[in-house]
Amino acid sequence: MDQPRVADKRVPLSRDTIAEAGLILLNEIGLDKLTTRRLGQYLNVEGPALYRHFPSKAALFDHMAAVILFPVLRAPRSGEPWDEWLRSIAVRSCDEVMKYRDGARLVAASLPIEPLDLLSTPMREAGFSAEDSLYASKLLTRFMVGWQLHEDSERQRADRPEEHYDHDRAFTFAVDSIINGLRLRLARTMASRIDD
Repeated sequence: MDQPRVADKRVPLSRDTIAEAGLILLNEIGLDKLTTRRLGQYLNVEGPALYRHFPSKAALFDHMAAVILFPVLRAPRSGEPWDEWLRSIAVRSCDEVMKYRDGARLVAASLPIEPLDLLSTPMREAGFSAEDSLYASKLLTRFMVGWQLHEDSERQRADRPEEHYDHDRAFTFAVDSIINGLRLRLARTMASRIDD
């Protein structure tokens, strides 16, 4: 079993190093067997050492999900259209989550708040109303979690593969369909502002 770098007692524990070790252990034993006790054993520390950083297992899982998602979430680059930016974020986020055993279940069980802000703020800047930006962010994040859960389930049922089904193309088709709907919504919003 690979030891996480935080297992070296010369490296102090932090929220990020604990979460990174949790992700390594997640890949080895899965979400159902991942407990704070197992993680403490893996890191060669007593339980209270973890609780100084995370008050609960739920808080730990929230941070583990954030460690997966936050490196992917970024603001649009200068001149980058909002729809291309949003598509890129969706595809990269899905790719990152699916790298982890039970990654979709971890993200579905977690409540990292920041992703909504990281998505809705650029959408407001693109012209969406504050309400539409929030709803669009929730739509996309909830769609992605559901998609990832379904993909994860299909992976575990590899004995029944679907013929002629390209998972990546199906995902981008779905994301593009959502973005096309958002484009229409934005066009209507902009038209109503001109009429007012």
